[in-house]
Amino acid sequence: DDNMLKRPLGEQELNSPELYWACNMLWSDPVEDDDDREHGTFGVHESPRGGRGALFGWDVTKTFCARHGLGLIVRSHQSKQDSMGIDIMHENHLIRVFSARDYEGHGNDGAVLFIEWGGGEDNSSSKKEPILTVRPQILRSATKARIEQAARESLTYRDDGPLSPRMRRRLKGRRASETASMRPMRSGG
Repeated sequence: DDNMLKRPLGEQELNSPELYWACNMLWSDPVEDDDDREHGTFGVHESPRGGRGALFGWDVTKTFCARHGLGLIVRSHQSKQDSMGIDIMHENHLIRVFSARDYEGHGNDGAVLFIEWGGGEDNSSSKKEPILTVRPQILRSATKARIEQAARESLTYRDDGPLSPRMRRRLKGRRASETASMRPMRSGG
């Protein structure tokens, strides 16, 4: 039971055989939904990061949520190259959030979650159970922003000098339509 753990846990305690389960809980990673090599993978597998933790599939997440009456697991500590700082995975039962933007040069956005009670108001005689609303806020990667700014600025010049305003609009429109599918969705804040 994680409520019985003495806190803070030191490295020696965490690496003890008796607390292997706690280390596994802290360092295990979900199988990526969008990784073609792992597509359809389920169960628990050895982690490519070594002895601590494991990889777990969508079925493990769904079973854990059902067994414990949960609708969502929020986890952290794993940064992905060029990510938005948040991934919604395993049939919407798991959110991975990473708050440090541009972590170790990864060019990733950072994210935080705003969690608040909602939807539990009394409706005359029937009472609804309160639910939590989870809303992400994205902090844009400075690396990505610089690259995008340089790309926008490069559209205003050609080798032979500045472009006409008409040509600049045509190029920007073409560039916007090419990159529209690559832009991450942003949540209002």
